[in-house]
Amino acid sequence: MRARAGSGGAVRRPKSKGRPRGRRGPADRLSVGAFALSFAIGLSLLAIVERALLEGGGFGTSGVAGAEGTLRPRGGKAAPTPRALPRQGRRPGAVRPGAPAPDQRALVAQVRRLVLARRGAAARQSYGAAPARAPLVGTVRAARDRTWVLGTAAIPVPAASSAMPEVAFYTARWTRGRWQAALSGDGAFGALLARAPATVLSRDEAGALARYGAVTAQQAAAAVNGTRVGDGLMLPWRVGASWTLGASATGAPARPLGTLAFWGGDGRVLAAGDGRLYRFCRTSAGGALAMVIHRSGLATTYYGLRGVPELRDGSVVRRGDPLGRTGTGRPCGGAPAPRAQVGFALRRGDGQVPLDGARIGGWTFRERARPLLGYAERGALQVLPGGLLANLGPVPPTDAPPSSPSPPAPGAEPGGGARPGDSPAPSERPKRRPSAQPQQ
Repeated sequence: MRARAGSGGAVRRPKSKGRPRGRRGPADRLSVGAFALSFAIGLSLLAIVERALLEGGGFGTSGVAGAEGTLRPRGGKAAPTPRALPRQGRRPGAVRPGAPAPDQRALVAQVRRLVLARRGAAARQSYGAAPARAPLVGTVRAARDRTWVLGTAAIPVPAASSAMPEVAFYTARWTRGRWQAALSGDGAFGALLARAPATVLSRDEAGALARYGAVTAQQAAAAVNGTRVGDGLMLPWRVGASWTLGASATGAPARPLGTLAFWGGDGRVLAAGDGRLYRFCRTSAGGALAMVIHRSGLATTYYGLRGVPELRDGSVVRRGDPLGRTGTGRPCGGAPAPRAQVGFALRRGDGQVPLDGARIGGWTFRERARPLLGYAERGALQVLPGGLLANLGPVPPTDAPPSSPSPPAPGAEPGGGARPGDSPAPSERPKRRPSAQPQQ
């Protein structure tokens, strides 16, 4: 239908019933306002949550940051609560914001003083002279923030001595702006190990180090003289091979005898028993004093090695695993050896374990004074310094009492473990009072 024309001839179109575009009614304005109000409230709540997390507060049932655990005295205001780090940020020895950072130089100085105070007298007696240099301090393991450290310390041997170095482990914890440190053999050593972060020291390794630090002289002797079941130690070279038994030190070493020297064969030094391996006085050329801590807490040490494997300290090694090769160097100080050899000793946390009466690999080791020397016996046989000593392998200490002859190891012939076709060593002879002089 056509629209009627007006007086001006213009065509009149019917009016649209819809609202003009761009204009809003009251309901639309209300929706926009509610959205803006909700957005503002959301931003306010987000700011409150962010501030609460930054300040370490919690959320209680009321929803107010920091309200949980607030106590109100009668008729008074709420007692202020101290700000604390979030629970996830707390860890043993963690440095609080604003607190002084761990001082590593102070730790080295403190460990040196501690080692000289606790081990200095034993070192002077063993070395035959006062140490000429400051103790060597190394790090085995440390927390990422350096607030907890496990390390090694060694008192250097004077250049004129060939003694075994005096060594110790230390553990230290940075707390309240100072170091709390202890040496193996001290009562606080095990307590500090127990507080070490699990990310740095496993429970098994901490237990091994604690046993090493706590074993007594009586317990160490019983572990090697056949009184109780020990660690099944063998001599530190290939089973069936014979090496030369030598004197471990020159001069006039103090009693009791604590170290022996061995050389010969292919020069490969093997672990005497299962345990955890640690290295002292490591050099860039692979030299070190190696220590294996065994299940009982007793440790065997191997000095003058070269080519020590690059294992993580604390790694588990098995009896017969290679530890390096014999050498002439002395990474912890001392006179160079006249030949490639290994210095062998038994140790506990508080010092060396006397070798007199120790049974290792079926041989019983004895000492003789004036001059001090060590020798090995097995039944009616004796091997004096300069003689060949056969490695019979691990022989359980309960096979026979120390004073009675022991049967040969499986696969070995009588006569000190010599193999078929081998001639007996000239130093193997019926038991008598030893009279040979130590080989220099």
